[in-house]
Amino acid sequence: MGNKIKVLLVDDEDRFCETTSKLLTKKGFDTAIANKAEKALDLLKTSSWDVIVLDLKMSGMDGHRALNEIKETNPETQVIILTGHGSRYSATRALVRDAFDYLAKPCDIDLLASRIEEAYRAKHHGFRTDLKKALDIMTPINEVMTLSADSQVRHAMEKWFDPTQDAAITASKKERAPDVIVVLDEKAVITGVLTKIDIIRAVRPEYIAASDVPTEESARFSSIFWNGFFSDRVTTIAGKKIREIMSERPPVISENANLLEVAHLMWKDAKRLLLVQDISRIIGIIRDQDIFEEILAAMTHKSDARG
Repeated sequence: MGNKIKVLLVDDEDRFCETTSKLLTKKGFDTAIANKAEKALDLLKTSSWDVIVLDLKMSGMDGHRALNEIKETNPETQVIILTGHGSRYSATRALVRDAFDYLAKPCDIDLLASRIEEAYRAKHHGFRTDLKKALDIMTPINEVMTLSADSQVRHAMEKWFDPTQDAAITASKKERAPDVIVVLDEKAVITGVLTKIDIIRAVRPEYIAASDVPTEESARFSSIFWNGFFSDRVTTIAGKKIREIMSERPPVISENANLLEVAHLMWKDAKRLLLVQDISRIIGIIRDQDIFEEILAAMTHKSDARG
């Protein structure tokens, strides 16, 4: 980034601050650390900061009081709450008092970095916050199909095309559900996703998949060499474990992220899926189709307004 975003980490956990500071520095941020809220307020008297990442539970002044004082003296400074003691009540209290966002420890560093960048744009570029958030366009995680990473690929196919699966989900919800299976590890933690393109990719012969560049000879004789391979390859991958062919875990975005940030993260990471996180857990999934529909709706609305 051109002008480095100045970030002040306010937390009395020294190891956490040092680790987070190093990771953010690698991503191009200019970071500093204050191990007490009182020290952070003193620093604000002599230096300006674009974004403050603030813990809630600290010795001395707590984060809620510090947030009040920061906003009273430096109202344009954006504050992101990052705490290991989060709750819905605490989050509501902080957001009402103009915290930019409220995240829980441990926090994905990419998620934290994206929220810092968004907070910076809000401060310096008058970035207008849209009414809709990631929360508003996601599909709840309980409406998305899930399978164990150790399940066989044939089980994924059966689940996709079994008309009786997830009978509790209404037909309308099934139509909207992402065309994806969320893959869980042995601790029921999301470890990846399985899409239809993953299965199509796996069907290809290993020697093609390994190089991804067909040779002139293989291209010339493909009709001979590949004849009859399709059924064999399908049989082969049917017995594979999902973990062998799945895609990696999608990037995580905050439920409070606005739609431009959703679009930016999808483009930046070249991903068609994002996971949506609330204070401490994954609560939904967003497809490229979801944000595309919002783009279309906004474009249509603008066109109608001009007409």
